[in-house]
Amino acid sequence: MRRLHFIRTFLVGLVLLVPVVSANGQHLSSSELLKRYMNARTAVLASRDVQPASFRLPPRAPETLYLEGDTVRAWLEGFEHQRLLSSLPDPLPLFTVDGWEKISHLRAPAYRKAFDRTEWAFTGSNSRSPVDTMRTADLRSRFQTLFGAPTVTLAESPSPDSLQREQVIEFEYWFLLNDSIRVVVLDVNGPWDRGVVLAADRRYRSRLSVIKRDFLEQLIPEAERTPFVDYYYNVDQQAWYLTGFDGASFFDRRIERPDMNLGRPSPDRIPDPGPPEAPNEQH
Repeated sequence: MRRLHFIRTFLVGLVLLVPVVSANGQHLSSSELLKRYMNARTAVLASRDVQPASFRLPPRAPETLYLEGDTVRAWLEGFEHQRLLSSLPDPLPLFTVDGWEKISHLRAPAYRKAFDRTEWAFTGSNSRSPVDTMRTADLRSRFQTLFGAPTVTLAESPSPDSLQREQVIEFEYWFLLNDSIRVVVLDVNGPWDRGVVLAADRRYRSRLSVIKRDFLEQLIPEAERTPFVDYYYNVDQQAWYLTGFDGASFFDRRIERPDMNLGRPSPDRIPDPGPPEAPNEQH
């Protein structure tokens, strides 16, 4: 280190001793020469340090430091929040079931084309609500109280014993909800299963749970049972049944193939439960 300092001092001294002539023939003093050298060296070093563009740092805007008690900042933020809220569209109204209308069996032909062309979305028994856990036969007897006879039954099928298992439907109820939403409620797997299937126009797929809750789940628990009788065809057994509720108990009676030309089974085909047993006499 001492040696390097000595060499640098020697060179500076040598520059101070040797006269120098400028480009125009004038003699330069040692101090002027040293000044020019320092200026040139500074320019070279500065050019070297800033030459690569990747080493340049972009200028930063001045940063404002806020105080906890800065009420102006809070006012500006609140103003901006209100401006953003006002630019948003109005919120969509919540979907609710305001009313329903059952399509009767006699009116079904007028609505069949619209219902047949509907693209359906379905929901089955996927909760622990009474609608999903109650026996299908029990639900059918309560539907009879609330809505009357089904819109469609197996009796309206031209050849039900040639259908696939998933096509054999004991009953269907057709509804118009809110005057325009087409909805169908049908049995899952005959009278021996639980729950029902609810189908609605696929445009209301995201509203199925609301329709089920506000429509069926509000009505079913409080409804009384009403006697009914239906035909049902068991594909696995290839057997026909008369199934229903007689006012006291549910029944399933195996029968011969019914004559579908006669339509739905008559209520007088409900099995007679027989006279009540006489009480034991005490002697």
